[in-house]
Order: sequence, then C-alpha cells, then structure tokens
Amino acid sequence: MDISTVTKKVIYDAKKIAKDYDKEVEEKKTNKLKEMDIAINNLKLKKQEALKEKISLLAKIEVSKTNLEIKRKRLKMEYDVLEEIFLAAKNRLGNIDPNQRETILKKLLSSVELEYIFSNKKDENYIRKQVGERYKGNVNIISGILTEDAAGKIKEDFTFETILSYVFENNLKEIRDISFSEVEYGFKCSLL
Repeated sequence: MDISTVTKKVIYDAKKIAKDYDKEVEEKKTNKLKEMDIAINNLKLKKQEALKEKISLLAKIEVSKTNLEIKRKRLKMEYDVLEEIFLAAKNRLGNIDPNQRETILKKLLSSVELEYIFSNKKDENYIRKQVGERYKGNVNIISGILTEDAAGKIKEDFTFETILSYVFENNLKEIRDISFSEVEYGFKCSLL
C-alpha cells in the first residue's frame, strides 16, 4: 500500500470518526435540550401552581377583610340603633303619665333606707308630701329619687336614668336579639 492509499484511508476513517462524533454530540445536545425543556416546563408548572396558591390566598384574605368590614359596619349600625332605642326609652320615661310616675315613685320610696331624699323639680311636691322633712331638694334627673345618709357619704340612686341604664346594659343581648332577630346580613362575600 502506498502512502496515498494509507493517507486516504486515515482521512476516511478520521472523517467517519468525526461524523460519528458529530452525531453523538448532536444526540447529546438534543437530549440535553429536551432535559432542559422538561426542567423549564416543570419550573413553569411549579411557578404557575405557586402563583395560583398565592392568588387564592390573596383572594381569601381579601374576602376575609371584606367580611370583617361588613361585620364592623353592621356592628356600628346596630350600636347606633341601640343608642337610639336607649334615647327613645329615656324620652318616654321623661313623658310618662303623671299617675304612673307617682305609682313608680311610691314603690321606689318604699325601698328607701337612707334619711335624705332628693328628686327632680317636677316630682318635688309629690315626694315632699310622701316624706316630709326628709326631702332635701331637687336634682337634674328625668324622674326617680336619690337618697343619702346624714353624713352624705352613702348614696343610693333610684333615678329613672340609672334604672334604665342598668336594665338596658344587663339585657343588651336580648334587646339586640329582639331588635335585629329578623335582620340577617343579606349578603356575604365569598369565593366563587
């Protein structure tokens, strides 16, 4: 064999090895690109899931905030209405029928244990007739009586305002239930 044949054979074999190597490199490159595509797609899916979860969480938070705001506004409205009910009751007590007022005052006087008695100007004549010298003057109240001992240290408050406040505060839940029992929220924010 001559040198040119050997050279041609070596060149041919080298080209074949190079071609095989190129094929192998191309296959490796294709496989690597496929792996990268799969990894990228997996990352995209994970990011989408994370984003969906984040959006869902944000939506739930927003719904909770909205529902809390609805409850706050409802409680404020209920408080305002209850305050109006209290003021209306107080006004009605101020305009109670005189005979009914005297009946109530008589019952209050029957429970008095202290020496001195005070009332408003409107009830002064009636109270004075009932207690005589024990009557010590009038105070700024709707009606009812205030009493105190001779030293002025012990006092009892039987005023309509105090009695109303006591009854109202101790029965607030029942008053609220009666006032708002048929009224429901009517709407509530929720996720679709």
